[in-house]
Amino acid sequence: MGDLVKTARRTRRPVPAACLTAVAAAAALALSACEGSVGGDDGTAGSAPAGGASKDAGTKDAGTSDSGSAGPGSADAGTGTRSGTGAPKADGSTCTAGKVSVKLRRTGGSAPAVLLKATNTGSTRCDLYGYPLVGFPDAQAPVAIGGGKPQSVVSLKPGGSAYASLSLAEGDGAEVHREKQLTVELADRESRGTGATARVDAPSGAGLALSDESTVSYWNATAEDAMR
Repeated sequence: MGDLVKTARRTRRPVPAACLTAVAAAAALALSACEGSVGGDDGTAGSAPAGGASKDAGTKDAGTSDSGSAGPGSADAGTGTRSGTGAPKADGSTCTAGKVSVKLRRTGGSAPAVLLKATNTGSTRCDLYGYPLVGFPDAQAPVAIGGGKPQSVVSLKPGGSAYASLSLAEGDGAEVHREKQLTVELADRESRGTGATARVDAPSGAGLALSDESTVSYWNATAEDAMR
């Protein structure tokens, strides 16, 4: 019996260290593989939302950039369109009697008319609007506006001139009166007088034959246009 027990105890040999080391190494490799797989899945899942957020953020930034640049561009374009299609733009200040010399001159033709010549005597550009407000002593109102092609504005550079025609009465009827001096007031862009009045002498000693039918034209850049 003692021999049997001794034999059984001898059969339970300890596991060699090499085997234990191999088993431990295999277990470590298996565990490492499992952790790597889990970590990889987590990394992929984590990067997907990050990528999506980055994409969304990029889309939002791009949208903001387009909206911001389009706004001023349209305003600039809208503003450019309104400025190009509007009324003629004046280049300088309104011409007044203090900046402009006005004289009467004969037309040299057969038409019963004289020309008003306005010359810029200043050092800067100024603008003539509408037509001259022509009067004479004891006149109840300025001479009426007559024919001719209206211009919104005639810009005069220093030394430049503009013209307006004044029709005269024919004959010496009861309604005709002769004036040796006229008053001329320039108008602003609203066709209102600018306040200062120039006194202009007639080109002949006999005076100008005027009547209630006399008219004045708009300012024009040339004498030919003023006579049309």
